[in-house]
Amino acid sequence: MRLQEKQPHNKNQKTMTLIITKTILVASCLAAAASASPLLRRQSSQGSSLVQDAPLAGDLAGIHLLLNNDLDSNTPKHPVIFLAEARSYKDSRHVCDTLGEDLVNSGNLGFAKDLLDITPIAANDLKKVTRLWVKNADTSSSSCTAFDRKSGDTIQLPCSTHLTALCANTLPRSQIGPDVHTDKTNQIKVRTPHAGTYQGYRDQNQFRFLGIKYAQPPVGRLRFMPPQRMKAGDADKAKDATKYGSVCMQGEYEGDAKPNATYVLYSLGAPENEDCLHLNVFTPTLPSKQGKKGLPVMVYVHGGGFTSFSGSSPVFEPGNLVSRGGVVVVTLNYRLGIFGFFESPPSIPRSKATGNLAIRDQIAALQWVQDNIVAFGGDPDQVTIFGESAGGYSMRALLSVPAAFGLYRNVISQSDLLGIPFSSPKIAGQIGAGLLKYLGCSPSDLACAQSKTADQVRNAEHNATMDVVLADGNEWLMTAGGVYRPTIDGDFFPGDFADLVRTGRYNRKANILWGTTRDEAAAFLPYVFPEPIPLDEKDKALAGYLLEDRTKKLFTSPAYALNKSDNDTIRSELSVAITDLLWACAVQRMSRGTASQHSKVYTYRMDHGRDIYSTFGEPFPPFCRGRVCHADDVIPSFGSGDVKDGTVQTGSDARFSRQVIDRFVTFAKTGNPNPKKKDSGLLGLAERNADVTSVQWPEYVDGEDRVFVFEEITGRVEVGKDTERCQWIEKNVHYDYQVHAPNGKFVPIFP
Repeated sequence: MRLQEKQPHNKNQKTMTLIITKTILVASCLAAAASASPLLRRQSSQGSSLVQDAPLAGDLAGIHLLLNNDLDSNTPKHPVIFLAEARSYKDSRHVCDTLGEDLVNSGNLGFAKDLLDITPIAANDLKKVTRLWVKNADTSSSSCTAFDRKSGDTIQLPCSTHLTALCANTLPRSQIGPDVHTDKTNQIKVRTPHAGTYQGYRDQNQFRFLGIKYAQPPVGRLRFMPPQRMKAGDADKAKDATKYGSVCMQGEYEGDAKPNATYVLYSLGAPENEDCLHLNVFTPTLPSKQGKKGLPVMVYVHGGGFTSFSGSSPVFEPGNLVSRGGVVVVTLNYRLGIFGFFESPPSIPRSKATGNLAIRDQIAALQWVQDNIVAFGGDPDQVTIFGESAGGYSMRALLSVPAAFGLYRNVISQSDLLGIPFSSPKIAGQIGAGLLKYLGCSPSDLACAQSKTADQVRNAEHNATMDVVLADGNEWLMTAGGVYRPTIDGDFFPGDFADLVRTGRYNRKANILWGTTRDEAAAFLPYVFPEPIPLDEKDKALAGYLLEDRTKKLFTSPAYALNKSDNDTIRSELSVAITDLLWACAVQRMSRGTASQHSKVYTYRMDHGRDIYSTFGEPFPPFCRGRVCHADDVIPSFGSGDVKDGTVQTGSDARFSRQVIDRFVTFAKTGNPNPKKKDSGLLGLAERNADVTSVQWPEYVDGEDRVFVFEEITGRVEVGKDTERCQWIEKNVHYDYQVHAPNGKFVPIFP
């Protein structure tokens, strides 16, 4: 996508750069601002003040949140709290009371036997449990009521008997809305090995510890510096983890307007501020002993073109993923835009401003996870990183940077533009130099840039970016998904991913699962071509879309033949062709490369999804109707289709989300997306999902081009369907990482 002529530096002017650098999430979440429907909650607003007598998790000797979560908003979940330590009836009831609950009502236990048999969350603690305390049906009796797992009945035992117990969990699932007031009074503290003590709260699905600083605030002299470790502080003084921390500085807003409260609520989850290096921990379990093996951990890196969104964006609400999957989920913020990618060598050497700050932030968060996640019930040896769009791009970066290799085991990369290379020091340095110029600083005066306000930096960033994008020879950046991308520096970032795959210098030990939605490009084309393109104007309209006449070459392929009876055939076929070029065929090629290096690789395509527009009550984008557009896989991946107050996730939406979550979680637990009998007890509900167990997802084999296709009901496997079309692209058009490699030289295809 290319501007036909240079345009003035007008901050209110809508340029294609600002369109392409933001994912389709931008439009959908902005749309949500107009569609909020109030629905009062029964809970009273408690703010974020800490409860003084909140228990310390370590003192409770193991507590687990269990529910039979089919992801359907309308079915009963029967949530309970399982107390893993054996106690007398009286002591068990006291612990329930400490948590703000009572023992489970003994008259309503029909769900309990099945729930205790299938949960992966407390599998180890439940292995030897045969009886559990529940609430007495007859309070006048000298004996007390226990639930027998084997028979499914209640029995009476002496109250002094030591048993594990089931407390009720009466709290709802977390949602957002202008009139949703979350009850945060049921709080609990966790003491970490290296970061101090945090006090969070509980909902139906998870314990939530929000706004945890994983690095010092990157402000003042730390602006444009690598993240600096936090000091633990007083271990006995609890830090407030009941609300999200500020999100990182966002890209330019429409008309320079600051984000209003509704945009913050639906799109960001918290206000923006330069002090933004926070992460959030969501866990269904708080362990009895920190030395005990914990649950697998999934760390999510958000998308948004490296300019937008945050780890607290509501669409990434992980409660259903946590409770159904039996995993600990971590979401995080990382610096965006120029705050995350500033560099300006040689005027400012890398010894003073290293660059690649966004990726360094992500690595710092992963290091925090290694140091502290055991306290939240997670296993630091079983970490999976995952992300979509720019988050998928980040997965590629973390596969490339040796400093990250020991921090994760599995990678799930969704909708990464694998056809686009990493950035070059030249481009990144030009933006950095331009920033200094527009800030009124000399080329080598880093301290001057650090002294400016965050808004001043953001204002200067726009002009500096447009100078580079509109410069002769840089037009191709319009197709690059944004100018802000990880930069090859030869040290921290040793090379472009294509080069690293060729030479085997990426993280070959990691298990990789990656793929696309069926119609990725359809999300973006209407912003460039708002109306159907008449057939007689095709060449003129498409002339500048890709450089080197590559759009014209694409349309010489019989795979993208035009249907003259369809007045929108050009945009339709262009959507297919660009999806192939930037996403699908690039995934196929990189899968061949990584498989040839003996990596374990699984590829997929989403032929079903859920658009974010309808979730927030807005009309579906017309061009995406009948298509599975970029970001349509986000909601199914989290099961977050009911996160907005007044919305639901039912029927086929819930069923499809179960399929996606069960596959992804199984991969996170075993490095393989197929449930196997040998993993019984670890996988929980995934083992019982016939939509998953009935279809084997094969590992990618070089030369066979196997793709697992997610469909609405179940999946299927394609072998070689796209091979001929992709080979044609590789021969006649080439990928951007080949023709626009960071070193300026053409890159031959590999393998």
